[in-house]
Amino acid sequence: MNPLKIFIAIFLFLGASTTQQQPDGINITVEKGHKKITYFAENVTDKDLDLFFKVNSSGFRRSADRPMIETIPAKTKKALITLIPLKGKDTTHTYIAVVTKKENNIDLRKTDTLVKDVMRIDPKKKN
Repeated sequence: MNPLKIFIAIFLFLGASTTQQQPDGINITVEKGHKKITYFAENVTDKDLDLFFKVNSSGFRRSADRPMIETIPAKTKKALITLIPLKGKDTTHTYIAVVTKKENNIDLRKTDTLVKDVMRIDPKKKN
């Protein structure tokens, strides 16, 4: 193999394996128990924050790939998700976390009403 290709592969591997950056105001921690892995979010600010959180995982009993949006109250720690590994499987898990402040949220309002007209046509009855 070309030494340049080996150097590039090592560089990409080291760049991808660095620790994940913590979102502003929220500390994400992973606690490994006897037969479970639990993700926690701790709000270290004085204001409530909304957290978009998604775990990409494989080899666990429950699929954690569904995203969640949680409000983390000020100065509190909250459990987000618990993963239970399958016996005899290799497990991997990474997460994505995005924090938004309450005043930056977009409020969705139902302003327009869609009305559906459903007509039943009886094939036996002809005009």
